[in-house]
Amino acid sequence: MTSDPATPAHVSTIHEPPDSRLGDRLDGWKAIAAHLGRDIRTVQRWELSEHLPIHRLEHKQRSTAYAFTIELDAWIAKRGPHTGDSDPTVAAPAPRTRLWRWLAGALLAIGVVVATVLTLRPFGSSRTSQHDDTKNPEAYSAFAEGNALYASRQYRDAAIALEHAVSHDPNYGAAWASLAKTYGRLSQPMWAGGKAASDRATEAAARAATLAPGVAETHIAISLAARARGDVKRWRAEAQRAIELDPRAAEALGLLGDSYSAYVYACNRDQNPELAETYYRRAMELKPNLVTAASNRAHNLRRMGRYADCVDLMNGMIKAFPDGTPMLAERGACRLLAGDIAGATEDIAPLRGNPKIAPAGALVYLGLLELKIGRAEDAIRDLESVMQLDQSARAELIVAEAYGGGGDIARATTHLKRAFDLDPSCATMVATSVAFKPIRNAGPVTSLLAQYGIR
Repeated sequence: MTSDPATPAHVSTIHEPPDSRLGDRLDGWKAIAAHLGRDIRTVQRWELSEHLPIHRLEHKQRSTAYAFTIELDAWIAKRGPHTGDSDPTVAAPAPRTRLWRWLAGALLAIGVVVATVLTLRPFGSSRTSQHDDTKNPEAYSAFAEGNALYASRQYRDAAIALEHAVSHDPNYGAAWASLAKTYGRLSQPMWAGGKAASDRATEAAARAATLAPGVAETHIAISLAARARGDVKRWRAEAQRAIELDPRAAEALGLLGDSYSAYVYACNRDQNPELAETYYRRAMELKPNLVTAASNRAHNLRRMGRYADCVDLMNGMIKAFPDGTPMLAERGACRLLAGDIAGATEDIAPLRGNPKIAPAGALVYLGLLELKIGRAEDAIRDLESVMQLDQSARAELIVAEAYGGGGDIARATTHLKRAFDLDPSCATMVATSVAFKPIRNAGPVTSLLAQYGIR
């Protein structure tokens, strides 16, 4: 979708349409201008001086213009066929020239709309159904807002916007898929969405599968919902299905990377950090700005002990996204484990109370830093606070890993025991995962594993 210049302060940014039966939606000034057979500057001037019915989706710094063909055609009809001919910037063409211009404009409009649909529809290049999209402007606006928030990992706000989208149009398959993805992300321990988020992800993914079963984004949503439940077989199968439907589905490749990474997504799975790195790399080759793949790749590199590679990766992402707080946090963790205390402190210290990172995630990074610099009491306070946000086995393991990385074997063992009590399959994972290699041979950990039949 084309980003438009910031809207002038005196111009209204929302024009409420009369109803939801508005014909085709034209996204961006090029498509709008082509439909009207005029240049972009003329159309923008018509919005200011003639009240051309343009809608806008507001972002932090820019707005995105879109319009509906029925509203535009009604506006033209009200003003007559020669609207704008007296505009000093538009020369009056000869009749034959005008006919050719009209034909060229019509062809261009068709081409732009087709290109827009192919490149901007949320489901990539795979087959769509009648319920993929919506003609309800409120639903579309909420959907676009939710997707923008999702891309910036503001998942709680994204969920609110996407719930609005599906309430405005309960048959909006794309919005249900995005909603499922959002809750799938929120269910992870660092976001502390827990079972409620996991359940909503499953419900929304099922709804998307009913409305839009043959599109890649739906299967990405189902994969994320399965990841939230720890259903590894379905998680991988749905990611593969998404790639079959759309070979450029970078998020699906990232999910396959997650399924093999050394990060604690689920205990009952085989881990292969090297294979995970392959999937993450492919995902980022297709979509270099896919921040979830970048961060999870950094997680994986860190657990493999490849701290320099992790820092280099995050340096590149931070250069492209200077406001990427989670990437600063991950770079800080890699700097910390590489021995760069000053650099780590610079990255991690600002995380406390920062709304741009998951609260539990910030506490884990802060706790690890505090252990490394000898502030044990502060570290214990922060790491134990994580467990107040999420009492899952995965959260217990993440806290145990942090304690282990900071040299507190006793507390690491306590949290490992709690994780094993909640999910016995976690014992096997700890016995083999590179994430726990630094503490696996410590006496208390060895004894604990032996209690679960692992020697």
